[in-house]
Amino acid sequence: MGRPASKNPKSEALTIRLDPKTRFILDYMARFKGQTITTVVERAILAAAANTVITRPDDYGDHHITWQDLWDVSEGVRALEVSKVPELIPTFEEERRLAFVRSHWPFFYTDEDKKIYLNHYIDLLWPRIEEFMQLHEDLKHKDYYAAGNAMLEALKNAKLSTPKWPPESKSPPSKSSGGNFSRDLDDDIPF
Repeated sequence: MGRPASKNPKSEALTIRLDPKTRFILDYMARFKGQTITTVVERAILAAAANTVITRPDDYGDHHITWQDLWDVSEGVRALEVSKVPELIPTFEEERRLAFVRSHWPFFYTDEDKKIYLNHYIDLLWPRIEEFMQLHEDLKHKDYYAAGNAMLEALKNAKLSTPKWPPESKSPPSKSSGGNFSRDLDDDIPF
């Protein structure tokens, strides 16, 4: 079971239960290699992770995803990257955060393609992401842009330039524009 992160942001403590035989093996490996137990465990994890590859077919053959493709120094970027990989079985909350971020993309991505992150914004906003999401849920029926406005204020308070909010983007087609878009779910049920 993990403990909360230490005050040093460079490392975290991890508590694990080992039977006496496994603990002996770990001590043996550390002595044999002249390393600390922590180093032995870290290197074993790295070796195992190097052999853990997600293979996904795409238009150009097989695309391979490793932990290195998902790693970023920004906690928010890491969380978003992991939530985009179905093979890692994202939780409902991870999917919910990703949906929020995508709908508020000017605060998290460089453009509407949503491929390049704005780390300096994410680093500032991510610790408060749950607060912004709750604000959106509470006020979206009265003020759909309230969470974005709150994020704008947070960026201004940090003396950062702010994105254009709300963004000018294509809106979904309406019934009057001749599109197949329907706000009434009953219209989409085939029975």
